[in-house]
Amino acid sequence: MKQPLTLRWKTARHYHTALLTPDLFGGWMLVTASGDCGEKNGRVQQKPLASYEQGIEAVRRLRHRRRLEGYDLCGSAFTQLDAHDVAVPSAASDALLRLGKGWDLDAAEQAALLGVDARTLGQIQDGAALSDAVLARFRHLLAINKALRLRFADDPHVMRTWLRQPCSTLRGESPLAAMLASGDSLARLRDHLALESDRARGCDNLVTARPL
Repeated sequence: MKQPLTLRWKTARHYHTALLTPDLFGGWMLVTASGDCGEKNGRVQQKPLASYEQGIEAVRRLRHRRRLEGYDLCGSAFTQLDAHDVAVPSAASDALLRLGKGWDLDAAEQAALLGVDARTLGQIQDGAALSDAVLARFRHLLAINKALRLRFADDPHVMRTWLRQPCSTLRGESPLAAMLASGDSLARLRDHLALESDRARGCDNLVTARPL
């Protein structure tokens, strides 16, 4: 999946951007810009790259550097990804950014949902590859997010409210608390949301969900 990639970081006073883009000769180039928020002309640098993979590695190093410097990653250019795309490390870190914002998750919640510690979460945010166990959890999360976006007409406020409200089907737990409990709970919630979606569409061949 060789897609152009744009990342934006900022603090209260400064910004950084990175653009991985094709050049005119069939190669790739990394264009970075930085400056003070509000200024018209920032500092721009261009770096030719030997390959797309070299560019992805350069972006990974930038992610790590900006995070250590206290910058917030506030946007990226990848669009909606499905459960298969997250096997690509850069796509995984991008999907995690959007999921965290969409669900209003703090770092501890993101780490718990993936079943990792804070250090590993930082590495994933920097573009590190996901282990098979983490990848399995991530695919559950993306499938759940897709079901919720369809159910709530992509309204983030309603989605966030539902995630944190007690649910009788979950024995009084909120859906987010159930997902945080274990990887098995995460998989079961995905099954039940898929079942509800099938029922809403009137499908004949329904998947049997695992008991909650």
